[in-house]
Amino acid sequence: MAAHTPKPGAQAIADAAIDLFSKEKFESVSVAQIAAAAGVCKANVFHHFESKEALYLAVMREISSFHLEQVEALLADPAPSTEKLRRLLVFELNNMIAEAQRTRLILRECMDDGHPHVRSLVQKVYDHNVQTLIALFEQGRERGEFRADIEPACAALHYTALKLLFFQYNESIRQQPETAHLQDVETFAEQTCGLLLRGLLNAPAKAASGPKPRVRAPRKIRSSS
Repeated sequence: MAAHTPKPGAQAIADAAIDLFSKEKFESVSVAQIAAAAGVCKANVFHHFESKEALYLAVMREISSFHLEQVEALLADPAPSTEKLRRLLVFELNNMIAEAQRTRLILRECMDDGHPHVRSLVQKVYDHNVQTLIALFEQGRERGEFRADIEPACAALHYTALKLLFFQYNESIRQQPETAHLQDVETFAEQTCGLLLRGLLNAPAKAASGPKPRVRAPRKIRSSS
């Protein structure tokens, strides 16, 4: 998906819109409110965006495009899959926390019955993210770094669930003495990837004999455009 970053003159409007939309649903936010928050008049808003819907779609594309570019670049990196998974989790968690308002806006559109056009856009972004994660796990399996019998789709969903848990309950993690050390993104990523890749059980002293599970061919990522 190509980036649709607002022009510099419209950035204040886009930032104000993100702040308001992250707190209220699309229908509850008026162009007048956005203009006031951005310190401009309504006419200035319509100079950059033909409608409130166009503004909403623009800010959602801005939120989504940067993430997709970073994830796809990481997938193409020749580094070991284990390292790429850790780096991906660190990047996503840091980005989600730094851009908390944008993250909440995306999550709300994923979970609620939001604006239909935006929901379609967000669904495409979510689908592409999952496909990219699955490809990363399949890549690691093909390289022999991950177990041959893992289900990449299930691993991708576990990764996503743990990422969202960290973002949504970060304050609780920080306040609980037993988990406070895990508020550090690098520590959480290291421990999470370790659990995903190695599990909880001790490895057997000797691998069991028998036929190896059939390994499926890597999945091709569909275009999100």
